[in-house]
Amino acid sequence: MSIATRSRYFELGNAERPGRVRAIRGVVFQSDGRSTIGRIFIRPFEAIDRWIVGVLPRPGEPSLAMHAGIRIELEDGRDFVAEQLVGSFYMDFRNGLNWTPYHDFVQRDRGGWDVTIAATCFRQVDEQALDQAVARLNRIDGHPFLGEDCTAFIERAFGGRRLFADSPLLRSLGIDMRIGDPALPLLRPNASIDEPARSRIQFDKIKHLPDALANVESPNARLWMQRFLPAALVAAAIALRAYSSGSRKSTPISNTARKFFR
Repeated sequence: MSIATRSRYFELGNAERPGRVRAIRGVVFQSDGRSTIGRIFIRPFEAIDRWIVGVLPRPGEPSLAMHAGIRIELEDGRDFVAEQLVGSFYMDFRNGLNWTPYHDFVQRDRGGWDVTIAATCFRQVDEQALDQAVARLNRIDGHPFLGEDCTAFIERAFGGRRLFADSPLLRSLGIDMRIGDPALPLLRPNASIDEPARSRIQFDKIKHLPDALANVESPNARLWMQRFLPAALVAAAIALRAYSSGSRKSTPISNTARKFFR
C-alpha cells in the first residue's frame, strides 16, 4: 500500500526491518532534483550556513545534498537504505524510519544525484563504532520525523556521535546549535574519497569544518523552523483575514460622520 506524500511515499512494507543487518556500506547522500520539500523548507533555511562555509552552488552547478541515510547490506546480500523520511501523517507523527531498497532510493534522485561515503570517513567513526552501529541497527526503533530528522537518525544509529556540523551562522553568534544539514558532514580531512563523490559533497571546502559542540540531544534549528513555520503562516493568514474584515466594517465615528454630511 502506498500513500502519496509531499515528496515521497509511505510504503507499509518499508516500515519493518527487512532482515538482519550484516554490514554498513556507508552513509548515502542524496540531492533530489525536484523535491518540493527541499525547495521550500531545506535549501532556504540552510542557504546562509552553506554560504558561510562557501559551498553554496552557483547557477549551473550541481545542487547540494538535502537528505542522507545509512546504506546497509542484509545477511542475504540485499542492498537497503535505513532512512528517516518526512511526508505522511504517519511518518511525521508516528514513525519516520524507513528501510528502503537501494534501487528504489536512487529513483528519488530525479535529475539530482546520490553518493555513498564510507562511514569511517567521519571523524568520530572507527571500526569499533561501525560494528556497534550494525548491532544497534538490528534493534533500533523508529521515531517520528517531528522529533528526529535524517541526520539525527544517523547520529543516533552511531551511538549519539555528532557526524554533522553545528550551524556556522549561529556559531558565529556564540550559539552552538544543530541544524541537521546533510550537506555539512564532519569528515576526516585526510579521508580517502574518490570522484564523483568528492566533488558532489564539495569535500575540499567542508573537510575543515569545526567539530560540533552542541549536544546530540540539543534542539535542531531547522527542525524547529519546519515545525513552527506552517503554524506561523496559518496564524498570519487568520490575522490578515480578521484585519481585512474589520477594516471593512463601519466604526461608530464613521457612521456619525456619514449622518452629519447627508
